[in-house]
This record gives sequence, structure tokens and C-alpha cells, in this order.
Amino acid sequence: MALRPDLLIVDVLMPGLNGIEVTSIVKNSLPSAKIVLFTMYDDAIRSLAPVMGANALLTKSDGISALLRTVRSMLSDKLKGMEEALARAVHRKEADPVHLESLTRRLRVPLTRCSRDLKYLWVNQHYANWLRRPLDKITGRQIVDVLGTEAFESLRHRFDQANGGQTVTYQADANYESIGRRRIAAAYQPTFQTDGTPDGWLAFVEDVTNNELDEPDSFTPAVNPRVQPAV
Repeated sequence: MALRPDLLIVDVLMPGLNGIEVTSIVKNSLPSAKIVLFTMYDDAIRSLAPVMGANALLTKSDGISALLRTVRSMLSDKLKGMEEALARAVHRKEADPVHLESLTRRLRVPLTRCSRDLKYLWVNQHYANWLRRPLDKITGRQIVDVLGTEAFESLRHRFDQANGGQTVTYQADANYESIGRRRIAAAYQPTFQTDGTPDGWLAFVEDVTNNELDEPDSFTPAVNPRVQPAV
């Protein structure tokens, strides 16, 4: 519960609580978590799985490839949700610090707001923790000074796209000055002045470096699964 996983892969027969019981308990406390039951048993529990809150049931005879497809599909759904949340914030003109802090409490993910002149206007604590920098060493500073020249240059064309008014979703590798090489999944939603001119963007960024489900050269939308295996 403390780790607040986005997705769990759960066996049915486990020591202590079984998979059906785990699914019910987790869904009551973390309703947004996705749960995949991965088991040798099919017909015996298929009718119980949706009642308990499982999002999918796969038999082990379906194999790892089917499990991968299911997990990727579920995680891409989360990224779509993040894009929609940022788009709503822009549409409702809720890109100020007060509303963004409220969004942080609800989503619990790294979020930033950046300006057209490539500065951080606002960042949340999740983002600061990820970069291992104090908030006051990020907010108000140039992006290049925070990320480091190498990471900044590798991502610069993404920033330019957002500054051009485009919604941007991607995965990419970058070598950050403070934390080294990382693979990130990100979604940028442009913000606009009253006359419709882009003036920066809201960003969701998450580290997927240790996500073994990602393929090295993939640029398809994805989100750090923080998968907690229970098989």
C-alpha cells in the first residue's frame, strides 16, 4: 500500500492471502491500481475476477508475450489519463501553483510547468526528489542549468514542439547532470496566453529506466509501471 503501485501482477495461489483476496483489498484502498491475475486456473476463477476488481485474467499457458501486451495496454491507458488531466488543467485555466499542487496531491506523479523561454516556473516535490535537487534549486532556473547540457540538448526538440503549441508524448534516453543516464516517459501539454499564443507547457515526466517491459528503441507512449510482482 505504501508503494502505491500502478499495476500488480498477482498469482491466485499464494501463501497467506490468495490472489482474489489481495485484489479485493488493493482495489478498496487503491482503486486506480491495475491488477492482472496470472494463474494456472482459468474457469474456476474467471467469474470471480471482475467482481473482485481484477482488470484482466490471463492463464500461464497464454505465456509471457500475452502478459506483456496486456501490461503495456494498461499502462498506456494511464498515460492517456495523464494527458487528459493536463489538458483539462489548461482548458480550465488551472495552471497556477495552487491548482497544480492540488493536481499533485491527486495524481502523486512528477509534474512541472515550464515557460517559453525554457525556465521552470513551477515544479512539484516528486519531480525535485527524482532529480535529487531542492525545489529552490529548480524553480525559476533555466532548464539547461537544472538538467545539464547533455540532457537538455537531447530533449530540446521536444521542448520546441511544446513551445510550438503541440501536445507531445514520448520516451527517450537522456544523461542528466544530477542523476546520470535515465530513460523517461513524458507528456507535455502546451499552455497559452489569452490571445492564443503558446507561452510554455505543463509536463508529466516519469523514470522508466528499470522497466524491463520497455524495448530499447521504443517511442510509443508508456508510463513507469512501478510494477510490484506478486507471482
